Amino acid sequence: MRWSDHCLICSGQQELVVNVRERGPHEQMHDYTRVLFCCACSVGELRSFSYDGFVVFGEEDEVMVWSSILSAADVDTLRSAFTCSTPLAGNCECAEHVRAYDTSLRVNKTRLPEHGPDRHSPAGRTTAVVELVDGLAEFR
Repeated sequence: MRWSDHCLICSGQQELVVNVRERGPHEQMHDYTRVLFCCACSVGELRSFSYDGFVVFGEEDEVMVWSSILSAADVDTLRSAFTCSTPLAGNCECAEHVRAYDTSLRVNKTRLPEHGPDRHSPAGRTTAVVELVDGLAEFR
């Protein structure tokens, strides 16, 4: 079990279930899409994070986070059905990782504020589901 990030609901440690895609960390750039699970809350999360140190002030935020809730059952589906032997390898280009990343881009995720109480609230957060299509996990 590898721990990653803090739960946006209870601030506890979340388990990294699948590292869908990751670039970096580099000095001026880091982005990832991950499936996380908080045992304390029994809630999963599809989280996309982006840090871009090259942005011009006022153009956009240099750190942005998008999040969608996943049910514990959907996280269990990923645990049992994700066919890649290295699910934590965010640079893997296998069919499972590619399908998961491609479908994660189309999922409606809530952009979270960098600070304030709304960052740690499930209120208004979108929900994603996991479906198996042709033997591969997809987000919808």
